[in-house]
Amino acid sequence: MWLTRTSGAHSRADGNANAHWATAGAVGRLEAAAATFAGTGNGVLPIGDAGFEHGGDIPGHGSHETGMDIDVWPVRTDSAQCTAGRITWQSSTYDRAATRRLGQEIRAKAPGHIALVFFNDPQLIAEGLTTSCPNHDNHLHIRYR
Repeated sequence: MWLTRTSGAHSRADGNANAHWATAGAVGRLEAAAATFAGTGNGVLPIGDAGFEHGGDIPGHGSHETGMDIDVWPVRTDSAQCTAGRITWQSSTYDRAATRRLGQEIRAKAPGHIALVFFNDPQLIAEGLTTSCPNHDNHLHIRYR
């Protein structure tokens, strides 16, 4: 299923323009989280890479091959996730509280269907919301079951 600009989400490629495909279940769960997130007043949810329509290797990724992995960008204090530049958890414009709410919403909308969420914010890791992984300072990597 193609990831679209619906339910408070906006597709924003990570250099892999055609990597916007995921399973219907993964898309539906993320869209449900994005719809709730849209009501927080923190802007829309930017979606990065997911997978190619027929699967396969994606440059810059060790996964994203079966439609079960989707990247989303962390929330900015100015809510300009889709119009301003990329940030990391270390950026002055990073909104930890809003990113925490986003992570909680992602998990709440997919009970039993989240295998992992990689993101290197040490506070969110300490809270058990995300897991550390190299090269995941500027996006949350969600792997659905």
